[in-house]
Amino acid sequence: MRPDFLRVLVLSSACVLSACPAPAPSGPDAGTPPPDAGTGSSGEVAPSSRNNLRFKNPEQLTAHFASALSLPPEQVCNELGQYPCTTYVHTVALGGVEPYGVGLYEPLTSSGVTTPIVIDRVALAACVRRVSLDIATPGETSVFKGIELDAQGRLANREGAPVRDAITSLYQRALLRDPTDTEVGTLSQLATELESKGTQTPGRDWMIASCFVVLSSAESVFF
Repeated sequence: MRPDFLRVLVLSSACVLSACPAPAPSGPDAGTPPPDAGTGSSGEVAPSSRNNLRFKNPEQLTAHFASALSLPPEQVCNELGQYPCTTYVHTVALGGVEPYGVGLYEPLTSSGVTTPIVIDRVALAACVRRVSLDIATPGETSVFKGIELDAQGRLANREGAPVRDAITSLYQRALLRDPTDTEVGTLSQLATELESKGTQTPGRDWMIASCFVVLSSAESVFF
């Protein structure tokens, strides 16, 4: 993949995973919400009093990416085209165990320095697969529906409804919410930045980069 395109992908926020400590054990009443949990009298959502984020394990991450991009789990990411990235090659880096190969029976207590790299690797592989399928079979498009490219491979109309719909679809699929106006504007502007890099396939690269940004975000890989 071209270096200029890879530089754009540093927009990923998965780097916050580096050296992330494991969640502290919950108390006996962990399943009981505090009396004022939920919405207050004003109707606004109250901040959580038990903000205990959990990093998705290899199986959960695979299922999440597969569901978000309508891919079979075995197509999310494979090293050398045959070894599953999450449940075989990079299991330990993603918080899994490896009792037979290295005798690791318990997950590591904190994420390793390679964990963000693995997250990016898996997210990028899944996004490339989804975009390749959407471009190759436009009649069976799942995410990037109706997006037209001009003769130079650029988005024909980055402000058009298909582009906004694709961004909205990514957020709804991966994060289960609608994007904010700022998020839509940021991803739309990303198309301009990619075109300025001189890439030969700016439209396709935009689809991959937009997918990657959303899929590899902290909001996506934690629960």
